[in-house]
Amino acid sequence: MFNQDDTPAARTWKRLENAAIRAVSLQNDYMPLQGEEDTYQHRPAASNLLPVEPKRYPLQGRMLTGESYVTCAPWRTIDYPCDVIGLHKEILDFYEYIKPRPSEIRMRADLVDRVKRVVLQQYPEATVEVFGSYRTGLYLPTSDIDICVYGKWAKLPLFTLEEALHKANIAVKGSLMVIDKTTVPIIKFIDGLTEVKVDISFNTELGPRSVDLIKDYMQQFPHITKLIFVLKQFLTQRQLNEVYFGGINSYNLFLLFVSFFQLHPRNQASDKSANLGVLLIEFFELYGKNFNYMKTGICINDGGSYIPKEQVQNSERTDNGLLYIQEPLNHTQNTARGCYGMWQVKQAFENAFLRLHTAVINRDNPPLKSSSLLSSIIKVYTEVHEYRSWVESKWSSEGKVP
Repeated sequence: MFNQDDTPAARTWKRLENAAIRAVSLQNDYMPLQGEEDTYQHRPAASNLLPVEPKRYPLQGRMLTGESYVTCAPWRTIDYPCDVIGLHKEILDFYEYIKPRPSEIRMRADLVDRVKRVVLQQYPEATVEVFGSYRTGLYLPTSDIDICVYGKWAKLPLFTLEEALHKANIAVKGSLMVIDKTTVPIIKFIDGLTEVKVDISFNTELGPRSVDLIKDYMQQFPHITKLIFVLKQFLTQRQLNEVYFGGINSYNLFLLFVSFFQLHPRNQASDKSANLGVLLIEFFELYGKNFNYMKTGICINDGGSYIPKEQVQNSERTDNGLLYIQEPLNHTQNTARGCYGMWQVKQAFENAFLRLHTAVINRDNPPLKSSSLLSSIIKVYTEVHEYRSWVESKWSSEGKVP
């Protein structure tokens, strides 16, 4: 009898899952600054790229298996004051460094086109749409791409499309797999050319609609755009961003930010002049220390509100886990129901708050021997920094797409 759990793909993803869990258990919650400080050289923003030979870069394997956890802070261009003003400036610099570059946009567009060709060759009447962070522009260099295929089938063609992708030789060997025992069955793989992860779902109703919702709130609360990149990097380096492993995904993280701004006690928190450093510390304080996850749920509709968790869980007759966020496009659903690792996320938020708050209130005698508050809670893997240089060499405006 066929054992789905014993396929090469299943073994690969299981190995990655175990490596992610091991990485979390071994990793300090904060990046030690002492000892790294002397090795970091400040350099102008225009020369942040490290020279890398243009060749295929083994990003996913090295990151997820833990072969290297060497980090750097390439967004740093000055010595930042150890206060909220310095933190505000550093968040802006981090955003300028981490936001998608033109070469990365072209690379992902090329990947989407290649996947579309495979799908449409197999199912000419189907429609292919991209949603998630790719559509909103809120993706990290290593973020995955969410693709939805729409069509009419008696049974979802998970395994037939998997076979078509396999024949097209589009995926890293051993990474292609079907996950059909979940609420939303998907095909997962790592692209062999770009090493970007891809998730393919079918006839997903809410995914593409959520893009318009996110873009509307990005206009209403523009500070989210810069702050969410910090939080996405924060969660990614702790392996707390994958719902597959019980973490909190980008959509739920965005909804946390929306609720944070909607219900903020200071009206000026959404003003253009608001200090991003203060807002970041307050975000960590709210969701790391003050928010009552056991009794309170989150709703962002009609201006935002907190709702009694007991009431919604009893009405839905289901255990929704620690975090409850009412799906704004379907009020009967908890969009965060898969975040079974939210307790670890909460602890990480609390530790980040204590770290930053302690440093700021003791700015005359800072506990951190560093000119960077932000790099005490986030860093960038050197592999990622080098990978971006490789992408630039391959997909630059002057270069040719391989």
